[in-house]
Amino acid sequence: MKVATHIVFGECCLFAASAVFDFHYETPSVLAAAVCSVLPDADYPKSWLGHQLGSVSEDLNRLFGHRSFLHSLLALILATISLGSLLWWITGQSSSTIAVGVGYGSHLFADMMTLGGVQLFWPSRLIAVFPGRDEYRVVSGGNSERVFVALALMFALLFYPVSRVGFDGLIYRLGGADTLYGRVTKVIDGDTIEVEAQGRSTPVRLIGVDTPETVAPDQPIGCFGPQASEYTKQILADRLVRLEIPRIGDSEDAYGRTLAYVYLDADGDGRYERLFNEDLIELGLARTTDFPHTYRREFERAREEAEERGAGLWNACPDMESWAS
Repeated sequence: MKVATHIVFGECCLFAASAVFDFHYETPSVLAAAVCSVLPDADYPKSWLGHQLGSVSEDLNRLFGHRSFLHSLLALILATISLGSLLWWITGQSSSTIAVGVGYGSHLFADMMTLGGVQLFWPSRLIAVFPGRDEYRVVSGGNSERVFVALALMFALLFYPVSRVGFDGLIYRLGGADTLYGRVTKVIDGDTIEVEAQGRSTPVRLIGVDTPETVAPDQPIGCFGPQASEYTKQILADRLVRLEIPRIGDSEDAYGRTLAYVYLDADGDGRYERLFNEDLIELGLARTTDFPHTYRREFERAREEAEERGAGLWNACPDMESWAS
């Protein structure tokens, strides 16, 4: 198959794996999947990669032949361990290791759809191909490959948005949310407030964030809890906010507090687009919760970035397990 076919299919597999197995990725992982999706063809001098490698590709071809060792499960494992570990060390992202395995494996998967197949269980000479009639297999450079890459591109475009928000985030978005405007009358702690809306006071628990405890009667004050509470007071006290309450899932927690995203009108244009929940995470004032919600993956990415920067509690609190959940 052509190099473009393998790259498109590799990205399709990465997006699909992220959506199904619930891991998020960044640009290094996308690049790793693309590069590794063409690596097995290093043993084929006539391929694009073979031309780039020159004599190295010819040596590999003489030593192993095409679609043998480099197209085997053993090579997949070795590449994932070696290249994946190196990228993990460089980027600090475990998703880079997964991307190496997915990208490399996608090449083997694609070549098993052709007539030639691959020696998947090398050094055994057994040829592995997907079952099916020969006339329906992919032929390199033919119409069947063009159809294959078109389908791979279509599925990649479908899986990409799901891979960014997750299946749970997609479901919550499709379910919609109720909107309520009100004024913050009291800040209880960093992630809990009271909002006066429609003539009554409503206790609100911010979805997806968890600031250290400061008011629980049976628990000590958590590390960085006072700072988180003070920030919430400074920003939200006596301020008009927009509450977004998802229609899917529970609308209240076990304590009867409304679960909501809190939006601010940061620019004074009446649009209320600044998500305060995410602000707490980006500033290192809260960790994320692990239950499904609309912005879980976005919050996780923000939390990882805050932790890498050593923002707020990620620098000040060495013992994270001392927090109350």
